[in-house]
Amino acid sequence: MEAMFAIITILCCFTSPAIACPFPERNLLLDFKAAVVDEYNTLTSWHGFNCCTWRGVSCNLRTGHVSRLDLSGFNLEGNISSSLFQLARLEHLDLSDNLFKGKFSPPHNRKLESLTFLDLSFAGYVNESFLGDVSEFYVSLESLSNLVSLEYLSLAEVNISVNKEWGEVVGSLSNLQQLSMSDCGLGGQIPNSLLNLTSLLHLDLSENYLSAHIPAWFDNVTGRLVSLDLSENYDLGRDLSFIGQRKSSLSLTSIDLSGTAIKGRIPSAIWNISCLEHLRLSDTRIEGEIPASIAKSLSLRSLDLSDTRIEDTRIEGQIPSAIGNALSLESLYLSYTGIEGEIPSAIGNVSSLKSVYLSDNRSEGEIPLSIVNLSKLVSLELSYNKLTGAIPPSLDSLSSLVSLHLNANELNGTIPSTISDLVNLRSLLLQSNSLSGLISLSVFDNLTSLDSLYLSYNQLTVNIDSTWIPQFNLSALALGSCNLDRIPSFLVTQYDLEYLDLSANSIQTNIPSWIWNLPSLYSLNLSCNQLTGSLPSRLTLPMYFDYLYLHNNSLEGSLPLPPAGAYLLDLSMNQFNGSIPSHIGAYLENARFLSLSRNNLSGAIPDSICTPYLQVLDLSKNTLSSVIHPHLTRNCSSLSVLDLAENHLEGKLPAEWGNITNMHTLKLNGNHLRGVIPSSISEARSLQVLDLGNNDLEGTLPHWIGKLSQLHVLVLRSNHFHGSIPRQVIGLPNLQILDLSGNHLSGAIPSNLTNLLAMVNASQNNSNHLEEYSSSGATYTNQIKISWKGWDVEFVKVLFILKCIDLSNNSLSGSIPFKMGSLQGFIALNLSRNHLSGRIPKTLGHMEQLESLDLSLNRLNGNIPLELEFLSYLEFLNLSYNMLDGKVPHGGQFLTFGESSYLGNLKLSGIPFTNISVCNNSSGYGNCTSIERIGEAKNSDGEMIGWAVGLGLSYGLGFSVVIGVLTLNKRVRKRAFDFYDVVILAIDGCIRG
Repeated sequence: MEAMFAIITILCCFTSPAIACPFPERNLLLDFKAAVVDEYNTLTSWHGFNCCTWRGVSCNLRTGHVSRLDLSGFNLEGNISSSLFQLARLEHLDLSDNLFKGKFSPPHNRKLESLTFLDLSFAGYVNESFLGDVSEFYVSLESLSNLVSLEYLSLAEVNISVNKEWGEVVGSLSNLQQLSMSDCGLGGQIPNSLLNLTSLLHLDLSENYLSAHIPAWFDNVTGRLVSLDLSENYDLGRDLSFIGQRKSSLSLTSIDLSGTAIKGRIPSAIWNISCLEHLRLSDTRIEGEIPASIAKSLSLRSLDLSDTRIEDTRIEGQIPSAIGNALSLESLYLSYTGIEGEIPSAIGNVSSLKSVYLSDNRSEGEIPLSIVNLSKLVSLELSYNKLTGAIPPSLDSLSSLVSLHLNANELNGTIPSTISDLVNLRSLLLQSNSLSGLISLSVFDNLTSLDSLYLSYNQLTVNIDSTWIPQFNLSALALGSCNLDRIPSFLVTQYDLEYLDLSANSIQTNIPSWIWNLPSLYSLNLSCNQLTGSLPSRLTLPMYFDYLYLHNNSLEGSLPLPPAGAYLLDLSMNQFNGSIPSHIGAYLENARFLSLSRNNLSGAIPDSICTPYLQVLDLSKNTLSSVIHPHLTRNCSSLSVLDLAENHLEGKLPAEWGNITNMHTLKLNGNHLRGVIPSSISEARSLQVLDLGNNDLEGTLPHWIGKLSQLHVLVLRSNHFHGSIPRQVIGLPNLQILDLSGNHLSGAIPSNLTNLLAMVNASQNNSNHLEEYSSSGATYTNQIKISWKGWDVEFVKVLFILKCIDLSNNSLSGSIPFKMGSLQGFIALNLSRNHLSGRIPKTLGHMEQLESLDLSLNRLNGNIPLELEFLSYLEFLNLSYNMLDGKVPHGGQFLTFGESSYLGNLKLSGIPFTNISVCNNSSGYGNCTSIERIGEAKNSDGEMIGWAVGLGLSYGLGFSVVIGVLTLNKRVRKRAFDFYDVVILAIDGCIRG
């Protein structure tokens, strides 16, 4: 009984202070209150005589002095009154998460020498501006050196003012046990003075600018540390082997070196740290396999090696089966590492797992059935791998699952019905697999917490009853390519819907008016359907609406005014007509991407259309006319792509092109432009693609083109240029496509061909292509039309392996330069229809990558060099209508060429006979007329050739447009170029990416 009475007495002491706080300390607190702005009334209890009862204030139970002040998260504003520094008995001060301004600088009178705890993290007001976030609160670090009793110091995201090395000040606080100086703008090396902190247990120097190597003496510090956080110091490095090699690091329970320059293999000794619970090495340059000795890590709760696939370093091999012995593991983060092989079934032994992130790797095989043993699992993220087989059927055992992401794999079969038993599920991502079958959305009715549902781009047929109203309220729904024939009516009830993707279905109706009134919508994708009708004259979507994809439909009528503030607008490939509204720029203030291509728009291009943030403007393939306004690009300081190709634009190119220094692509081909190329285009030093072909431009080729050193593609075909080819053009080091065909150029081919470094090099990675310009979720892909193997082909992507020169149909004379053979990266060479003479250089046999060679309709003589037999990739050869003699070679690819390759060379012998004729008469090449190849035809091997028709731009779905040939070769070759030569297939104009 007496013991119970004693307990009650103690409890009463804690709830009802026996001694009121001293009157002077009460006044000091009131002075502090008077100096701040308390917008949220968190200090309303600060009145009356006893300050010990005030919110956030604690007093010593024996003396009544204020000992603790905890104002964290009070959202107080203004300056911190110096009265706080007079609270001589204060032991604990927490001012974190407020909005203070000014300077925090305790005086040098040692008034706060009893203070053991000081937390100023996130205590300052941050002024957000276009220059970055700037805190208006800072701490005088020298003034803290008087706080001799300090054991805990947190200055996270605080500006510090210091007149000497910060480590010298901090190192003088010899009683410190926990130090956090995250995001304080610290630079240089980790100072030696930290060695003085002999009591330090927790050290956080993350998100700074620390550089150089982690010093060797740091090993001695780790001998006392319990937690170490040096993350987000991107220039701070050292080989990872310093962790775990010494007994000095065996006390660590938490190590975070993510976002640093740490490198090397994961040492097996790291698992000798028996107390280690958290290891985070994400976004570093670690490599090699995960050691099987991870089985020793009996205390490990969290392992993060994600985002370590950087340049040529990555984690290798499979997840070791020994992971099944890490029985305390709760979180496993291995996304974007390079992990490959099967996911070990032993992972099902780790029953403590709550989070598994293995996305963006090379994992293959089936999802292990043992995964269903992880009853505590909350998040399972396996997306962007090569997983096959069916989704495990017994998912109902994962009753705690909140997110299930299996998208972008090769999974097949049906969606298991047991998913409906995952009552806590909020996010279900199954898109971009090969799942099949008929599924009704009502199967998800039990998932009342469902927030995100992605089923797009499988082989599913989704059934939605017109009267069905779900129990959940979605924020994101993706049903692209799900065989829908109408826009689901239940969407009108989804007031929280932010993201809606119904692309690539068979929806043939008008867009219902209610869709424009969904209050939370910010992204709408209805592209690649068969939508009809017109749109409202102005699209009045929510204030924060950003992305509108309506391309590839049958929408018609006048072009609507876009929603104000939108980032991306794609209305291309429809039937909109009339003019572009002259004041459209007023609605494009935030626009980054605008595509109106492939419509029936006419009239002038309004100069207001180009706004400061716009990066991609594509108005190609309309019937726009008039001249290009001289101020069109004046306001486009961010413009990377300007595509006005294939319209009816006329007049001269503007003499001045403002704000084009950032431009990468300029395409004005297929218009009626005349005059000379203005020299102001030379200011576009970042230009990679310049296509002015098929116009009425004239004059000589400007020498200043040689200043465009980043140029990869130069197309000036089918104009009226005359004169010689400037040596500066042949000196562009990155040039890979040069098309000057169909002009009046004369003189010799320049001999400085070896300056074309990109064409000399045959070792480029075949899988790479010319940069695509991504902006706000959409991607503009350069499409280039060139003469290819006797056809005009529009390539959907410009692979780096696509290297060709077309100088055909000019008046060039002289011989083919001997150095032409040094261009070993060449794929295609067309010098036909000129006045070239002399012999075919033997050096052409060095062009090992050559697939297409057209030297027809010239005055070449002599033998066909036997060296050409070494061109093992050669598929198209035209030497017709020259003056060649001797015997036709019969080795290598020459076995595949027929008579049409040699017509009009009367002195050639050994010509293989075919029934193909391409000329009306053979008396001379001057009377030979070309045949326009359309529809279906046969090549020289008798193989069928047909047209492939695809889409224009490439988005998240991977749409692309090409009108070109689909060549089905008998020889299957493992070259990336063949993929684009052969496999550009169309599915109603929309192809899945």
